[in-house]
Amino acid sequence: MSRLCRLDEVPDGGARGFPLDAADDASPKVIVVRRGRAAWVYRNRCPHRGTPLDWVPDRFLDVGGEHLICATHGAVFRIEDGLCLAGPCAGDALVAVAATVADGEVVLAEPAPER
Repeated sequence: MSRLCRLDEVPDGGARGFPLDAADDASPKVIVVRRGRAAWVYRNRCPHRGTPLDWVPDRFLDVGGEHLICATHGAVFRIEDGLCLAGPCAGDALVAVAATVADGEVVLAEPAPER
């Protein structure tokens, strides 16, 4: 298990991107979405074209903060499971990264998948 970030580094009700390896900013990126003391972690890669979801750093959520949005094609993803609800990849899903919250830290349970 490895530490990804402190939970309080992600605003409650918000999302933020992080490199998987803090020492290597070119490492694959992940998205951490926070709701209270819960966090979901996904690869920052749209299943449609493989592009990052954000054009502007850390802009992952719709205006109401209810869904993740792909800035490239407008695909809409459910936060709780990454399922694409609308857009060119409807029915596909973001790649989830197994993580837990322990002692105020978001901790990866295993290495993130490369796809």
